Amino acid sequence: MTETLQNLLISRIQKTGPISLTEFMAEALHNKNFGYYTTRDPLGSLGDFTTAPEISQIFGELIGLWILHAHQQQELDGPLCLVELGPGRGTLMSDILRVLLKFENIEQLLEVHLVETNPILRQMQQKLLGNLKVLWHDDLSTLPDQPWFLVANEFLDTLPVIQLIKNGDRWTERLIDYDPGRGHFFWTSSGSTSRLSLLISDQVSSKAPDNALLEFSPATLGIFKTIAENTSKKGGAALLIDYGYLKPSFKSSIQAVHDHKMVDPLSNPGTNDISCHVDFQSILYESQFFELNFHGPIPQGEFLISMGINERAERLKHGSSIQQINDINIAVKRLTATGEMGKLFKVIGLTPKDSPTPPGFMT
Repeated sequence: MTETLQNLLISRIQKTGPISLTEFMAEALHNKNFGYYTTRDPLGSLGDFTTAPEISQIFGELIGLWILHAHQQQELDGPLCLVELGPGRGTLMSDILRVLLKFENIEQLLEVHLVETNPILRQMQQKLLGNLKVLWHDDLSTLPDQPWFLVANEFLDTLPVIQLIKNGDRWTERLIDYDPGRGHFFWTSSGSTSRLSLLISDQVSSKAPDNALLEFSPATLGIFKTIAENTSKKGGAALLIDYGYLKPSFKSSIQAVHDHKMVDPLSNPGTNDISCHVDFQSILYESQFFELNFHGPIPQGEFLISMGINERAERLKHGSSIQQINDINIAVKRLTATGEMGKLFKVIGLTPKDSPTPPGFMT
């Protein structure tokens, strides 16, 4: 049998029984040899999806201004430590740096740190950012012990989740099994009450209909806690941008994309971009345990408009061709319109407890 991720998962299920969604997602996305994010460039027209930085340079430029403003508000000594989680091709960081390097004396302060495990994307990032010193990290544990000015755009939605399903008055874990007769993976249940059910409030549980689903992401909360702890103790700021929710829908948010089309999340593991909506309510709850200011979540469109996307777009149009002007208009609409990315995507800001409200979140 040819070694593939599907065969590895089938073998594991045959030996130990159904596996968790967390395990399935972790292998499908991050397996060293077969994982979706470790073996290819998933972005753009030749990939499976397009992120905001790939749509328009304005997105990254405005985030660069946000970082500069947050840094100036805190009057920190020492380097300006830029961190990006899941930087893709490096497009967002390139746009951020283009803005920052316009300001006097910034270049000598800059340190750029990219958290990236995909060797293909690392090469693309290095090529795009080659004129600057960039350090790569497999995870947050090796980031420098100093204030971070951190950005994570469409990163949290790729982290594995656990799903619980309501059966009567019990919440059991949703698992994944394999049917050799039909040759496909399918959903099943653990049958026993999950310990995670202790985290579900009586109010939420009473509102949930039978077969309702709830999602938990220990990986997301672990990364958030690391960022929050560093921000509260050392200063800096973080901007987290992703699609998600504040109230549970009691439905699965797991989705998979291949060649810009929705596909079955359990089909052909390792070849599809699997993601889920981020539980912003749990992040908001965790933020209470740290000495920091939590801003948002607010819709991406609202944030970008507040940061001046329309004004920046008008400046870019000067001297542009009709086609370029049309492209700018389309890009702004995609990033800000309610029916596009403007409402679904949310923005969260983290700053130290005593710092003023950063731009984009001022009411």
